[in-house]
Amino acid sequence: MKKGTKIILGALGIIIIGGAVAGNSEKNKSTEKVGEVSASNVSEVSEETTESKPFKTGDIVETQTLRVSYLSCGEYKSDNQFIQPKDGNKFVFFEFEFENIFDSDKLVSSFDFDCFADNSSCEQVYIDNEGLNATLSQGRKTKGKVYYEVPASAQSIELEYVNNLFTSDRTVFIYQ
Repeated sequence: MKKGTKIILGALGIIIIGGAVAGNSEKNKSTEKVGEVSASNVSEVSEETTESKPFKTGDIVETQTLRVSYLSCGEYKSDNQFIQPKDGNKFVFFEFEFENIFDSDKLVSSFDFDCFADNSSCEQVYIDNEGLNATLSQGRKTKGKVYYEVPASAQSIELEYVNNLFTSDRTVFIYQ
């Protein structure tokens, strides 16, 4: 085997092992509800494991690396004639605040979400500059919205946040 090939294979191995180690650091902690957002303060609740429970507006949840405040959701009406949903659809938004509670940088991106209306995948829409895209150092926060086009007749809309790409750990937020 050539020397260059060995170096490339070695570097690839280090990247794969590093990703697995980073993935396992979040694997054992489920998402927990830690409080609720209110107009004047944050009310704390006792820690409870709510791994399979979907969260609603006003909930504050923690993963091992982030504190996520689910601030609001609603229908978005565009006044731009070129940004309109297809016939029979509507735009919806979900608004969050993310705080890095980990000891190293954490990337927050609108690409970390998947939306489902009546269990069918929905397309993300990029409407304004309020998106969620930031690299947060410890203690830093970002706030923004993600937008989706969903059927107007949808009975159930859920947004999944991918906590960890390596473990497929997800937090589910419901549209109310």
